[in-house]
Amino acid sequence: MKIIPVDCNYVETEFAMSYLLLDSERKRAFFIECNTNYAIPYLIQAVEREGLSRDDVEGLIITHVHLDHAGGAGLFLKEFPKAKLYAHPRAARHAIDPSKLIASATQVYGEEFMKKLYGEILPCPAERVVVLEDGASVEWSGGWLETRHTRGHANHHLCVIEPQTKTLFSGDSFGVAYPKVREKHGLVILVSTSPTDFDGAEALKTIEWIQSVHPRRVALTHFGFVEEKEIGEAARQLKDQLRFSMELVDEIRRSDASAPMSVEAVRDRLRDETVAYYARKGIDLDAEDLKHLSIDLDVNAQGLVFAAHAHR
Repeated sequence: MKIIPVDCNYVETEFAMSYLLLDSERKRAFFIECNTNYAIPYLIQAVEREGLSRDDVEGLIITHVHLDHAGGAGLFLKEFPKAKLYAHPRAARHAIDPSKLIASATQVYGEEFMKKLYGEILPCPAERVVVLEDGASVEWSGGWLETRHTRGHANHHLCVIEPQTKTLFSGDSFGVAYPKVREKHGLVILVSTSPTDFDGAEALKTIEWIQSVHPRRVALTHFGFVEEKEIGEAARQLKDQLRFSMELVDEIRRSDASAPMSVEAVRDRLRDETVAYYARKGIDLDAEDLKHLSIDLDVNAQGLVFAAHAHR
């Protein structure tokens, strides 16, 4: 059994990933994450490079329904006609009827940029969608893929464990780490607090749960593997950042009465704290590094502002 990373070329290279699970002896394949419509050709190419056909792909698990993880799910099912989609109950509803997702994303990005990023988001046929309750397992390669609902990043998020290799697919619940930064500095991993469900206390619980199952590696959607020897340090960095994020949410709430903090101001605070945090670890993040991290700093700021106002 092999796990093959597939770069989805979303926004830029080495930014978002899908994972192909391959059982070449049984000629079976399974995907974790599918990214957007524009990534589907890369997934098809990955399957065909391994000598399999589209009919050999049995399923897709999405960790959550954010469009950079699942925007292409409808097209995926169209291109892989025997596959089923497996999702958290809340995510499954939006996959079947993506109208609310489309409306909210269009409001954020505008219709033109929305099309550029995601294309036409297709609904998933309800009869091909399997709801995964907390702790559900999915039959695969003579065994089972194990799943667990994991809140903090999104209320409809789940993680997947492949038990043969002890690989845990974390979606956005164990942060983001980009090769272009890691190649220069070693492990630099950021939390993801994007809108609209950020919950710092739950995110901390999720990280502790991931540590407790002792995976040999964590497979990040953004981007690549965190190996066993790095997991403890990654968890420490993420917990530190989550605590700062929770403090910042409280500060945003307090500021509303006198001088409300804009998203731009929160983003600047996050950027400055990120630079200072890694400087304390002897890592000098330069302008090029911050350019690679800029999208996450922007959406993290949006998520913290939303959380501060949503839970007043």
